[in-house]
Amino acid sequence: MKKYPLIGVSIVAVVVLILASLSNVVGFQTVQTSHRQAKKETVNQRELLFQTILDITNNREIQRIILKSQMSRGISPTSEIPVLTKNQLKRMYLIGLVLSKFSSKSRIQSMIRAHQLINPELQQEINAVIEKNVKLQEDIMQLSNSGCDCESKDASSWHFPIICTLMIPLYAVGAYMLLSGWRWDLYLCETIGALIIESIEKIASHLGCKWYLNQNNQFPYISDISPADGEQNVSLSLTELSFKIHDIEGDLMSYKVTTSPDIGGGTATLIPNGTYTIPIVHPLQNGTTYSWLILIYEGDTSGTPVGRTRTFTTETLFPLIRNPSPNQNAEFVPISTSNVSFDLTDYQGDLMNWTVETQPDIGSGAGTGVGNGRYTVPISGLDYFTSYTWFVNVTDGRYWSKKMFSFRTSSENTVVLEPTDDATISEVSPNSNAGTSDPIDIRSHISISWLELDGLIKYNISTLPSNVTIQYASLQLYYFHSSDGNPGGHQVNAYKVTSDWDEGTVTWNTQPSYDPEPSSLAIVPSTLNTWVFWNLTGDIQLFYLGGAPNYGWRMVDTSGSQECSCYHSKEYSEYHPLLIIGYK
Repeated sequence: MKKYPLIGVSIVAVVVLILASLSNVVGFQTVQTSHRQAKKETVNQRELLFQTILDITNNREIQRIILKSQMSRGISPTSEIPVLTKNQLKRMYLIGLVLSKFSSKSRIQSMIRAHQLINPELQQEINAVIEKNVKLQEDIMQLSNSGCDCESKDASSWHFPIICTLMIPLYAVGAYMLLSGWRWDLYLCETIGALIIESIEKIASHLGCKWYLNQNNQFPYISDISPADGEQNVSLSLTELSFKIHDIEGDLMSYKVTTSPDIGGGTATLIPNGTYTIPIVHPLQNGTTYSWLILIYEGDTSGTPVGRTRTFTTETLFPLIRNPSPNQNAEFVPISTSNVSFDLTDYQGDLMNWTVETQPDIGSGAGTGVGNGRYTVPISGLDYFTSYTWFVNVTDGRYWSKKMFSFRTSSENTVVLEPTDDATISEVSPNSNAGTSDPIDIRSHISISWLELDGLIKYNISTLPSNVTIQYASLQLYYFHSSDGNPGGHQVNAYKVTSDWDEGTVTWNTQPSYDPEPSSLAIVPSTLNTWVFWNLTGDIQLFYLGGAPNYGWRMVDTSGSQECSCYHSKEYSEYHPLLIIGYK
């Protein structure tokens, strides 16, 4: 879009901001005078509408979503988004009244579509925030009860009763603020405009306002989730998951549902608005957190879906066995290790009996009438590079719990290497280098709002002695932080890099090539401050024998979800990425 036609628009936007900042400007009296004969109900609806817009616009999570969308297009506000007040919103309404006299709705809506603010990804992210916010849900529900009565009016006109009469001027001023951000000093104005537009569109969509629906193809939305997102103490006897899908225009939809850990899933094609259920085909486990992803499509499943992952946690009736040491599937455990240990918890406070056995036999133990706490069993006689399994059984007199843990001891000879190079390459900033900073960030590509972040890491293995046999090689990264949600359960693949790179210069646009087949995978833990391991024995054997050049690995999240996992790089003071190689 050229700058010159926007100069007038930009001036209007600046006027809006100036008016909003003046404390002694003439307020909303003009509007009150023009509606002097309005009913009290109308005033209440007006105040409710303004408050709902403010609640959505000032919500920090929604602001973050809008900002991320703006920044993905190279737009970055120069200051923090201020809190929008009701008086400021009312002054914007006055400006909107003027703008709506000179611009048709279709023109303004086409401008917004050209701006590409509205997309399924943004809508589903904002829906997720509103779904968890009781206050926002109550606001919108009250507006739904009021209704906007748009169906009884000519949809090509600006003149609508009560709610729509208020929303349209605000929609207009939001549009002009949105499109004014072609200059750096107006990017903040653009972001505020985007927030107002999203607020109006969310309300108009929910109310089914005819002026809005006639100009916008609405994406389906999901509601009435059961179990609710984040719900705790869900009954182990639960037999199904359920959700309601709705398309305001009445179009047919399709859905796909998957669960993790797998307790069932389902697909349906070309179905109408309604409530749908997913049978639970595998028994729910005690005290377990489950994730389920609901994807909704307009029409068949060939298009872009709307949806996100939700979680629930089952009730804890059985005794819990947690925090094993050595950790489950631990590698390179020293043969000098003298015990295994674990935590027992019974949420009902019942006393417990427990036993531990090992295979091969390196020790055993038992306890009776014990309470919550940590318990230790002595072990001895471990051999080099050997796998061991230990079994814990516990009962509180009513329920039994069983857990099996495994670990492998270290090789007779072990070398621990730190990386020569590591970096994050960012689709968000494709020409920026982040090779000398912490952390290494890893995230899937979802959309223009959620661009990909990958890790690169490389080691020098020339210090390995000649004529040895590589028994095992493990890459381990320290997972200490997450952003945009919990990436627990995400799969992160390690791909062998096939061309050279340097941490001081590598960017997304200069990224090295890599083998499309993953060398190894790891699952991101649900909790922070833990090591994550990738078995790279095959690649290290190949590098050592000269079968392929050693350019390291590319780390890629394959989950298709926006949550980002963050790992310390070699630039951090501790917890550096390690490559542990065992040989004989």
